[in-house]
Amino acid sequence: MSIQADSQSSLSRTSAQRLTEAVALLRQGVELLTDLASDDATTGCLRDVDFDTLAAAEKEIRRLESREATARLCMLPVLDASGMWALRGARSFPAWLQRHDDVYPSLAKREHRQARALRDDLPATRTAALSGTVGGEHVTALVGICTSGPRLAALASPMPNIPALLDAAGNKVAAPPTGEEYLLEEAAHFRLGHFTRLTKHFAHRADPAADERGFRDAKAREFFDIGFTLGGANVTGFLTEEHATTLQTALKYLVGTPGNDDDRTPSQRRAQALADLARFVLDNGHVGTGAAVRPHLMVTVSWEELKAQIASAEIDPVTEPELHGQAERLLALEKTPAMLIDSTGPLPDSLLRRLACDSEITRIVFGPDSQILNIGRQERTFRKQIRKAVIARDRHCTYPGCWEPPSRCEVHHAVRHWAAHDGDTSADNAALLCWHHHDHVDGTGIEMHWKTGKWHFTNRHGQTVT
Repeated sequence: MSIQADSQSSLSRTSAQRLTEAVALLRQGVELLTDLASDDATTGCLRDVDFDTLAAAEKEIRRLESREATARLCMLPVLDASGMWALRGARSFPAWLQRHDDVYPSLAKREHRQARALRDDLPATRTAALSGTVGGEHVTALVGICTSGPRLAALASPMPNIPALLDAAGNKVAAPPTGEEYLLEEAAHFRLGHFTRLTKHFAHRADPAADERGFRDAKAREFFDIGFTLGGANVTGFLTEEHATTLQTALKYLVGTPGNDDDRTPSQRRAQALADLARFVLDNGHVGTGAAVRPHLMVTVSWEELKAQIASAEIDPVTEPELHGQAERLLALEKTPAMLIDSTGPLPDSLLRRLACDSEITRIVFGPDSQILNIGRQERTFRKQIRKAVIARDRHCTYPGCWEPPSRCEVHHAVRHWAAHDGDTSADNAALLCWHHHDHVDGTGIEMHWKTGKWHFTNRHGQTVT
């Protein structure tokens, strides 16, 4: 027994030594980097490095930071399990971590949750993050799925409708990937914004009742306070996504475009718009009994899904989850859930049904490869109906890597410019571009064409823009 204990102690010391050496090497590398970034002429500076070398170094440093952060997260469950933090007077491990690392409580709690999820629920993600295959934002998106039993089961279970890999003789070579493995494979093919949407879609299909509970919790936490103080008032609050989007939509149109002599910040102009909104309601008598103003929200949802939700209006997915056929709905990822424009998460079924009961519904028909049917207008500016259709299809700026929402985008004559090429003002010649990339595309001769259900960009040399 004593020999075994000595052997374990030796292994422990070896691991401790390796850890100390690793931290020392990390510190040495950071010292070299900070010397370069200090802009000291005696040691050289970053301005002496060519763009491509600097850009490659920046990307690799971010990748190394992500791997190092994952390794640090792996330390937290070990520290937690030791129980030594309780002997230091802390009420909980996150409280100890907050004080030990001098970070905000919210960050300590979030990292503790991520560390436990990587250890207990996401083994493949832990391996991928340690190797640098996925970054910290991907880890955050995957950890966000670990909120309920059905979602954890979906992550650990083989993906339905994906056959096993067979060799030429018909023997099974590999089993279907688990939900976690499937999402990690998709991470290599999707930009981060698309991947985040995919994980939320996965979570929604795995356990829609969890979204319902989250929505109800958010409603219970909703508040709005005005506290008067010297010279003004402090405004604090928390709104559900529905109410926040409604308020944001109203303020956006009240703010408008600032004049040449308007030097207020966007925050200051939004504050004025909020006061103007209240004045408009009061001045026009819209607060009388029975008055109602419908929220101007855009919701995208397949026609079949909308009809199904309206038909199931009497089913409560929280109290009667078995009636929703969760097994069949688990990963029907081809069915697009209802979503608010400018939002990244699926709408809870109950909220979609409520909005549908008091909304005008516009059907926008998509053809193959998500092509919008041509409305046939020959005008320079895009009419309201075309703009709605383009927003519903593109959802954000279509330039590679840009995720600016429709509120900060313009509709661009994508394939044929209306002036130079007699381009028609139609849906198949329209694409969402943010103000910056609209100017960039027009000013640098970038061409756009629609293929395989999305927009592709090529520069004037015929090279693909990625």
